[in-house]
Amino acid sequence: MTDTVSITTEGGEQFQKHFYEYLDSDRQDLKHLYHEESKVVWNGQALKGKDAVRFLAELPISKHEVQSLDCQPVATGGDGSDPMILVTVMGMVVFGHKESKPPPETKPFAQTFVLGKDPVNNAYFICADNYRFTT
Repeated sequence: MTDTVSITTEGGEQFQKHFYEYLDSDRQDLKHLYHEESKVVWNGQALKGKDAVRFLAELPISKHEVQSLDCQPVATGGDGSDPMILVTVMGMVVFGHKESKPPPETKPFAQTFVLGKDPVNNAYFICADNYRFTT
């Protein structure tokens, strides 16, 4: 179990690093992280697959600061296959240009992902994503 936890933690840490890099500066690369059946809830708005990627691409410019990260295995296929990974992130975000009048406010956020392994390309993808401003 310890190996599974350390592998999961390392995978979750790498994932969140790439995810927020893409979200804050290179949104076209988000399409590689979501599948057609991926489910997203953004502050109560339900989205799926490519609609979620389009929605995220249309958000104002952003800068996320991750302050807390937790990763854990959720389940395996019983055959020793790679586990799904639950990734929980908390931090601060600014949407909009700093030069705007009035300047955008910094908001706390929480985001939870369930990652699954694609058997075709052997890479993790987002099965579910829930994003919420926390105030």
